[in-house]
Amino acid sequence: MANANSPPPEKLAPEAGLGAQDAMKLFIQHGVGRRKLNEIAAEKGKTPLVERWQKMVATYIETQCHVITLLGYTPDERGIGLYTQHLQQALASASPEVQDMLRIAGRDTYRMVLANAFGLPLMEEQESKGELSIVDARNIMHKVSLRMQAPEVLEKVAKICSTSTAMNDSPEAQQIDMARKHTVIQQVMVDDVYLAGGSSSLVSECGFGEGEDGYVKLQFQLAEHQGDPLISQYVGSAMLKLMESAGIDLAALQQQAQAQA
Repeated sequence: MANANSPPPEKLAPEAGLGAQDAMKLFIQHGVGRRKLNEIAAEKGKTPLVERWQKMVATYIETQCHVITLLGYTPDERGIGLYTQHLQQALASASPEVQDMLRIAGRDTYRMVLANAFGLPLMEEQESKGELSIVDARNIMHKVSLRMQAPEVLEKVAKICSTSTAMNDSPEAQQIDMARKHTVIQQVMVDDVYLAGGSSSLVSECGFGEGEDGYVKLQFQLAEHQGDPLISQYVGSAMLKLMESAGIDLAALQQQAQAQA
């Protein structure tokens, strides 16, 4: 376990990365993580989708922090960043077989979190339906990226975020305001990009059904291709436009990320 006075690991073996994923699955299936995800699932119909999604992500990060602490990393954002960096370095030097094992392990852990947090039999459905093709995934995310950059979507984000809620110029107040803007972007992404139009929404058009369940099913399927460079390019460029509309200082974000590295 990480000690405040001991230096963090200098590298990570691929086997340790696989072991970390196995530990994540254990905690998600049987530990505190599973209990928290069940509680999130029980909030369906009572708590907005975005709020439950944020709780799901927080539970995932908490579980990851617990696991990486056992490998000597600190249980915080800096520790996760260093672990991720070491994992990427380990992947670069690993055999194609090991690379694919790590990719699949990470994908399946994320999918397990999704299925439990939203109380859907997604793992069972996946076994019968098979994977979404890379061509279909790219086409879907190209549509998503175009919708993200639609003038009415950018204008809505800019309008909601135009009034700062920061009480003062302190770093803490600015962080709270930044979090609010990120939540606005996420809410608009769900309401105006993926689900706008009801039965004719983007999610429905792509064959995943209507509403919240369709949105979750789409995200579940896209997990297979989350590392695809073309999809990352589509989403990354569109997200920059949304963040600019929200008034998020991208240069400040980059400086903050560098400071934490």
